[in-house]
This record gives sequence, structure tokens and C-alpha cells, in this order.
Amino acid sequence: MKAYDKMDIFNEFINGNHRALARLITLVENFDREGLELLSRLESHFSEKQKAAAASKKQIIIGITGPPGSGKSSLVDRLARSIICDDKNHAEGYVPKVAVIAFDPSSPFTGGAILGDRVRMANFTSDNLYFRSMGTRGSLGGMSRCVAYVLRIYELFGFDFIIVETVGVGQLEIEVVKMTDTTIVTEVPGLGDEIQAIKAGIFEIGDIFVINKNDRPGVEKVFCEINYMLNLRHDRNLQGGIIDEWSVPIIRTNCISGEGVQELLASITAHRDHLYKENKIYANRKARLLEQYISFVKDFLERNIVAALKDDDDFRNMIELGISDFYSAGGRSSFKRVLEKITDELSEKIKRM
Repeated sequence: MKAYDKMDIFNEFINGNHRALARLITLVENFDREGLELLSRLESHFSEKQKAAAASKKQIIIGITGPPGSGKSSLVDRLARSIICDDKNHAEGYVPKVAVIAFDPSSPFTGGAILGDRVRMANFTSDNLYFRSMGTRGSLGGMSRCVAYVLRIYELFGFDFIIVETVGVGQLEIEVVKMTDTTIVTEVPGLGDEIQAIKAGIFEIGDIFVINKNDRPGVEKVFCEINYMLNLRHDRNLQGGIIDEWSVPIIRTNCISGEGVQELLASITAHRDHLYKENKIYANRKARLLEQYISFVKDFLERNIVAALKDDDDFRNMIELGISDFYSAGGRSSFKRVLEKITDELSEKIKRM
């Protein structure tokens, strides 16, 4: 038996043990009952302490998204280093704690993922940094279905900056805005697809835009395209009666030289302060709680209804006979009858939860 199987995860988590943190994330990632119950206990334990500390400690969840090849992983690496290692970012000697969750696409055949972000950040370690790499496990939106739980675990553990790096698959990544407080959209010159920067959905979600790899030719062109689209977004919001005091910055960075990273971090901090000032941070936390419940329902239904459907003899008979009838109640092997039978069994399982 492994050492962490015997671990008192609850108490070790409270004491700041990173192995307990890792073990809890693994349990929750698999929607294990023990993990979800531990998370509920931790919520109750930290609730009063969090209320007392809310006025002095400002946590922020940062989402970094954008097309493949735009340097998201390198940007995450540079940001984490800057937050932890640069004394200018430390208030009264306090070194901020940073947590990262990076997603890689999972294979539709094996379910495995390369998790290459671990390789990129392998040469930087710190007691104030925690890094977790995950596969998407077939979930759309550039993230895993369990992300809302992991982010909540990070918050309870006390991390100051929580960074989410999505897969990098284009328009599907607008889901990141539901999970994060500050959304950073990365662009890069020379990808060969100028329309990538103005696709519907991607442009509406950005709180900060980054033009990475700014030593490449074409930076000014990308800057003008982003600036033009931001002006259109601003005008459309005004027409719809939406007024936001936050002015979206466009920052040029180079992750090799480090150029622009401090400016980016200053913009992240400014946006964090803006959210707390406008009390928007708490609405974001409620949205993530909603996603926790929804992801639980999706997993519960998939594990129970889909599994039962595949094992049902009447349903298999419909497939063998090539029957396509979704709503008819007639016949022993009607799909409606199959669903009624399965949902009756599901209702019994819910009562036994």
C-alpha cells in the first residue's frame, strides 16, 4: 500500500501538505465519493476562516487561452517565476503562492495525454509553486470536466495566484471564462491565419490580450487587428447598455527575454483589484459552484445512464434490428420504454446516495 493511501488527507491538507493536495485532486478528478466528501468537509472547515481573511487576502484565478503555438506554456512559466522570484511583487516580505493547472488533449482512442507542460516547467521549482497537468478526458472547451473542483481546492489551500492553461484548440475555449476571474487571450504574429484573432467568441472573453513572441515580424499588424476588434466590442457593449470601467490592455511579451511579463503581471493585479472593488469576484465564485454541480450531474448521468443503456438487452435488440424510434411508447423494445426502465433504476440509486 502506498504511503498516501494511509494519509489523513483532511488534516494534512489543512497543514499545507502538497502530497495531501495532490491526493485530493486525484480523488476529485475521478469523481470519487471520498474526494467529494472531503471537499465538503474542507468547505465547512475553512468557511469562517475565509470570511475573516477575505478583506486582507485577494485570490485571483487567471485563465490563459489562445491558438496552438502562441506560447501559452512559456507565458505561464514566466508569470510563475516573476510572481515568486521577483522581490518587487512581494508585499512586506510575503512571497505569493502560485498554483497552475495545465490541460493537454486526451487521445480519443486510449484516453491518455502527453502532459507536455510538465516538461516545459521542469527546470523551475519552488515551495511556493504547485503544478498540476491534466488531460481533457474528452471534454470540450479546452479543459477537463473536473476543473471547477480543482480550482476550489486550490482556493481552499490558500494559493494567491491560480493559473489555468487551456489546450489551445480555438473557439471551443470560450468555456474558460466560466471558470476564471481574469481571462488572458494570447496571440502571436506569423501563424498564417489572421482571422484567428477575430473569430466569434474568442474576442468577447478577453480581459487582457497578449501578443507573444514580439520579436517576430507582423507584431504591429496583429496589434492593429486586436485594437480594431476591441473598439467594435466596446461600441457594441455601449449600444447594449453595457458599461465596464475596465479598459482592456494589449501587452507585447517575449518569453525568452522576459520582456513585457512585468507589465502583464501589473495588468493582472489591476484587474484583480477592479473585480474586488466592483464585487464581481463573488459572482464568479458562484458561477464556479454552479459548474461543480453541473459537472457532477454530467458525470453521474454518464456513469449510470450511458453504462446501463449499453448493457440493456432491449436496447441492444433495437440496434441489431436497426430501429430508429425515439418517442414511440409501443413495443417492448421502444427507446422510450428502455429509458423509463433505466431512470427508475437511477431514481433508486439517487435515494441510496
